[in-house]
Amino acid sequence: MSVRFGALLALGFGAVVAYLASLNTARVSIAVAADWAWEVPLAALVVGAFLAGAVLALLLGLVRDLGRSYRDYQRAREARRAESLDDVYRRGVDAQLSGRADAALQIYEELLKRDPGHVQAHARLGELALERGDAKGALVHHLDALRGEEQPELVLAAAEDFRRTGRPEEAAALLERLLARDHDHVAALRALRDLAVAEGQWQRALGALERIVALGSGERRPEQAMLAGIQYELGRALLAEGQVQPAIARFRDALRSQSDFVPAIISLGDAHGAAGDTREALRVWERAVEIHPELPLLARLEQAYRIEGRPTRMIALYQAASARAPESVPLAFALGRVYFELAMLDEAADQFQKVEVREPNLPGLHAVLGAIFERRGQTAEAFEEYRRALTLSGAFDWPYRCSACGAEHGRWIDRCPACRGWNTSRP
Repeated sequence: MSVRFGALLALGFGAVVAYLASLNTARVSIAVAADWAWEVPLAALVVGAFLAGAVLALLLGLVRDLGRSYRDYQRAREARRAESLDDVYRRGVDAQLSGRADAALQIYEELLKRDPGHVQAHARLGELALERGDAKGALVHHLDALRGEEQPELVLAAAEDFRRTGRPEEAAALLERLLARDHDHVAALRALRDLAVAEGQWQRALGALERIVALGSGERRPEQAMLAGIQYELGRALLAEGQVQPAIARFRDALRSQSDFVPAIISLGDAHGAAGDTREALRVWERAVEIHPELPLLARLEQAYRIEGRPTRMIALYQAASARAPESVPLAFALGRVYFELAMLDEAADQFQKVEVREPNLPGLHAVLGAIFERRGQTAEAFEEYRRALTLSGAFDWPYRCSACGAEHGRWIDRCPACRGWNTSRP
């Protein structure tokens, strides 16, 4: 609306007021003070009140419109600023993905000078710190990112940083906080489980793993194998404390999770033995050997039969196991060793020579053959076998290897020290 039009409108309104005042001569007395009254034409009062209301409404509308305009201006300004920050962030990501870590670092730091709370910039700086091997620096940036926005992936990253820097309890606290908000967050449950396993906190690990299994997430067999391992460790701890019956229950739980879990089978028999029930210990191992003819189980039974003075039972044990697994060279070797230890030299020589056909370069084999020939008085043959054993060099015991990671073990162990997997030691 132009100023000229406004002025004309005001003059027109004034003329209307004057005209109405000339027609309506009635006046109204308005007390302004105790001794002062002001007489106003009635028409002027009515029209004036109307005009005052119109002006007030106009002013209120003007204030509202100004407020809206200011807010729109602020939003537009923030949008322009955010657009600019997004451009900077994208340049940093491009530099990082193209392998220019130093350039990306500078760009992200420039971005943080303009917006110190930029969540994604802190997260990316955490990634770059990890690439440099700076776990503490990564932790600082991930925590700064969390202050801006508590995203699950940032919580997981910060928890892993706490673990790397040797602060497992703070890592667990972060994961528990995430799980308090999202009870079924599988990645957080797995991280909490792995953290508890690494720290030997078996009860906490069991609780997390049972929730994972209940959710039915991932492959069932690996989860069941880990469940068996955790139950086994709980049983071992109880057995070490002298709580035999609770330990037996834990070992049985482990075998319900994985029936061929050899460490639990061995320990279950040991627990029965610790309770004074040797017969039940033998039954546990004998039943297991019928299904799983594993060398560690056979060694336990052999030891028990040796103590009881039952050499024929020792021989029958290995013969039956070797018959059930005729392709197993370690079992064939173990049978020959038993023959040798019981001074059954002809049977031992025959057995070891069968093994030699399949494993000609096994050092322990030639050492035992040399001893057999020596006892027979065949000195030249014994010397040759000893020479071959020394040339090949190696341990007498059958070597073991982790079936998961391939790490070599000098003997059977319940848990691989390299990959920390249970029940993976194989001959």
